[in-house]
Amino acid sequence: MCDFHIEGAMSVGFRGGFGRQGGAVLAVVLIILLVMMLGATSLLSSVGTSALLSGNIGFKRDTNSRSARGLGDAFKQMTGTNRTTLLSIQDSIVGCPPPASTGVKCTAATEWVKQNFYPRLLESDENGIPVIIKDATAFDSVFKVAAQSYTGGFAASDVTKTRFLIERMCTTYGPASAVTCMLSSNSPRGGTGWAGKPGSTATPLYRVTVRTDGVRNSQTYAQWIVTFAQE
Repeated sequence: MCDFHIEGAMSVGFRGGFGRQGGAVLAVVLIILLVMMLGATSLLSSVGTSALLSGNIGFKRDTNSRSARGLGDAFKQMTGTNRTTLLSIQDSIVGCPPPASTGVKCTAATEWVKQNFYPRLLESDENGIPVIIKDATAFDSVFKVAAQSYTGGFAASDVTKTRFLIERMCTTYGPASAVTCMLSSNSPRGGTGWAGKPGSTATPLYRVTVRTDGVRNSQTYAQWIVTFAQE
């Protein structure tokens, strides 16, 4: 009787031990599953973020490439008959405020804005971007060459808009000079530098700023420094 009783007690003790071990294993398995779920969620989030960043970089590159079209639009205002017009009006000081003249508004301003041109540098931000072109509404209300729209980016419905501004790199209105303007160092046809060639004149530099607005509010500003070749 005693032997049977002892064996029974031992048997009950073993069953209790197995139950505790099974509970511990279940807890460990649940913890492992939780860690795996968190890892999977983190991985999906990482993949989603990477895809979003890749897409945004792609849109940014697209606006960069479209900036060249804006430069082409600016060049249209600096060639052919437009060039002749621009060169004929850029030195005007009629009606301009002091010290260039005695007026309050340059008379030729109505012609300058028709070519998205200004004969002196306008106010710029810390990156050298003209403040006015950063406000599309204000810019469009002043300068008359309309923003150009281009379709067919990543999708046929994608629309990219470009705006440009041409500034003569001078600090004042009036004829360009080495004192008030940045002048081209290019040599005129004939071989020698303009300063040493009788009859040669310096040509001012022009800053062309292109703003490009693309898909998902992507936006790019690009600038070029150009000048007219002397005839």
